[in-house]
Amino acid sequence: MRRRLSALPLLVLLAGITLLTACSRLDLAYRNLDWLLTWRIDSYLDLNAEQKAWLKPRLDQHLAWHCSTQLPQLASWLDQDRADLAAGKLDAAHLMARFGDLRDSLGTVSSEISPTAAGLLQQLSPQQVQQLRQSMAKENEKLRREFVEPPLAKQVAKRRETTEERLEPWLGELNQQQKALVQSWAEQRGEQNRLWLDSRERWQAALLQELEGRRSADFPQRIEALLRDRQSYWSEDYRRSFADSERSLAQLLDQLIASASPAQRQQLGERLGALREDIAGLECATPAGEAVASRSE
Repeated sequence: MRRRLSALPLLVLLAGITLLTACSRLDLAYRNLDWLLTWRIDSYLDLNAEQKAWLKPRLDQHLAWHCSTQLPQLASWLDQDRADLAAGKLDAAHLMARFGDLRDSLGTVSSEISPTAAGLLQQLSPQQVQQLRQSMAKENEKLRREFVEPPLAKQVAKRRETTEERLEPWLGELNQQQKALVQSWAEQRGEQNRLWLDSRERWQAALLQELEGRRSADFPQRIEALLRDRQSYWSEDYRRSFADSERSLAQLLDQLIASASPAQRQQLGERLGALREDIAGLECATPAGEAVASRSE
């Protein structure tokens, strides 16, 4: 029996495609977008009945769009990754290219959802905007306590631990050489947590500022630009750190694969195959009613 595509598997697929489950930056990127996709809207504010009724068909349409247009591309990437792994070509150059593919995919998703995001934001009451502001501040405070305030040595240790946990489902238990590679990578990332959170808060401040003019005619265009050009709100230090992080992650994964035992390579191949089967087992729903995903009225 084929399974219906739901929001949760969609986010899992987006964040976990191929080896990039180990890439925290992609997980964070989607976590920043998903409230606009409304998967976690209840974590930020309470929608009224009218807003929920307006949103539901649009959300259904977005899910159907992603299933029919984006999942085939993800499946194709997985097929290529498995073939390159078998041929010994799943290396840093391949992974850097895949990072570029995922950036493009994020841009496509952003363009798809921006009319709905703008339409929903235009409907917010002053009380809901204040609730959103408070929810963002509360979450950022929690993130700062967890990821920024601890001494750098503890941040590095947490980064190493989290990365090993994300890698083990793909490669099994890491050997000492592989653990040393992860430790070195975690140390190289330095204070990336602080740079990331500061840039996240800058973007959120810009969003909250735009919400003050949410009744204006050009609000949808401004929200689209805000979603599309997130990097324009990053600090110069974070831009450099992000680019360095992408390259170093590709190199880390390259080294881990090169040092993998036959059993680890087999597990990696099987894991890629299982994800490919999961995609094949998802059934694209056809939303009832008129397609409204591209309209915000």
